[in-house]
Amino acid sequence: MKKYFKYLGLIGLCLLSFYYTERIALFVKNRNPLLQSINEIKDSKYVSSIDSILIDNLYIIPGLSGEEVNVNKSFLSMQKVKEFNEDLLVFNKIKPSISLEDHKDKIIIRGNEKKDSISLIFEEESDLTNYLISHNYHIDILISKEEYNLKAELINNSNNATTYHNINKYLNKQKINKHLCYVKTNPSSFCKDTYLFKESLIINHSTLSLNINKISSGEIILVQKSLSLSELDILLNQIKYQDLSIVYLSELISE
Repeated sequence: MKKYFKYLGLIGLCLLSFYYTERIALFVKNRNPLLQSINEIKDSKYVSSIDSILIDNLYIIPGLSGEEVNVNKSFLSMQKVKEFNEDLLVFNKIKPSISLEDHKDKIIIRGNEKKDSISLIFEEESDLTNYLISHNYHIDILISKEEYNLKAELINNSNNATTYHNINKYLNKQKINKHLCYVKTNPSSFCKDTYLFKESLIINHSTLSLNINKISSGEIILVQKSLSLSELDILLNQIKYQDLSIVYLSELISE
């Protein structure tokens, strides 16, 4: 019995030793100038998330993730260089409470306006798309067959299940499938586990003068093939005038 209590006492001493060792290590760490500098600045670096907006239980406008400083990872990062450097701060993402990821059954009707960006979606590969690609614009092309220009972001646009799956195989093989599905009215039954979207604005030869002044941040613009190259330049100038960036749709809708 004495031997039992002896072992029990040793175990207790070990546990106490581990506890106080950990507390001392934590105390020393908290007094480290690097850690103190990180703690002093972390609150100023906090960015709140922005919730997605649900409309009529059918449509959605994506929100934006927030971020906060990961103190421990930032400390380890700066310890390697032995000095405080804001560029070495490590951040954790904060998911919006109402997130696009939880509402993939909803149809995206525009991107978040705080991105100061728009996306241009083209009905098919054409002289217009080739012109933009040659000038390094990031554009999207709706496709209904294989072998389109790989320098654009391609979006499966087939209403036929067999063709849809064949195009998906092609996109996966090229490693460019962004899981985007264009919706004209109701989602196709085979557009599962994809981001559903429709245009917020249509630009063609007939609507250019009417819709060009409606363009604002977050716009998903469907450019139809009746638009001429000179009219495309007018569209680009309007976008530039508003200081908006043209980005891939996958970037525009990302949180």
